[in-house]
Amino acid sequence: MNGRIRAREVRLIDSDGQQLGVKPLREALALAQQRGMDLVEIAPNATPPVCKVLEYGKYRYEQAKREKESRKAVTSSKTKQIKFHVSISEHDFQIKLRQIAGFLEKHMRCKVSLFFRGREMAHQDLGQQVMKRLAKEVGAYGTVEMEPKLMGRSINMLISPLSGKKAKPHGPEAAPPAPPKEPHHGGRVMAVEVHHTPAPMPASGRDGQEEANGRPAPPSGARLNPLGAAFERVQPNKAS
Repeated sequence: MNGRIRAREVRLIDSDGQQLGVKPLREALALAQQRGMDLVEIAPNATPPVCKVLEYGKYRYEQAKREKESRKAVTSSKTKQIKFHVSISEHDFQIKLRQIAGFLEKHMRCKVSLFFRGREMAHQDLGQQVMKRLAKEVGAYGTVEMEPKLMGRSINMLISPLSGKKAKPHGPEAAPPAPPKEPHHGGRVMAVEVHHTPAPMPASGRDGQEEANGRPAPPSGARLNPLGAAFERVQPNKAS
């Protein structure tokens, strides 16, 4: 780039792709400097070397983007193989399911093979059940490209990653939302306002005394017998 180019002459390409022919290096550098750009050597092994007038930062960005897409295409062409057996345990099944989900998230295809050993060939229906269950549970991460098919002593199935869709994160399912918490008052005792209807006040006088004692009031000028059986009239003392 720029002063690092050692050739005396270069085949120059303008920023818009126009061929400017073979130019001396000094003239090519002056043209790039005049336009506020860089002179980048894009084909150093050619005779003479091919240089282009462009913005180096933008050129590096586009080059990195092309390399990333190229690596992605190579990765998507890879196929991982996962092996199953009819007598697989639930724990091993979940482990292999997570492995398949991880490969699919990395845009890799998975070839699933279920092998029959010895007399297990008599239980092909059990093998089909395992493969159908796997195809159902892996639907969140990929699609079945080739349905389960018996080939010799094994059942094979091909799973491809989802295209244009975001796969669900694999792992334990999300826990249900927690119930709303009661408001916290920082340990303070909150006053509770209680509304009640006050009892009617007893009336004053004789009627009030009856209501207060639950029994009729003695007549005026009388007092109640200690046994409460009758009223005894009290005679006023006469002056002697």
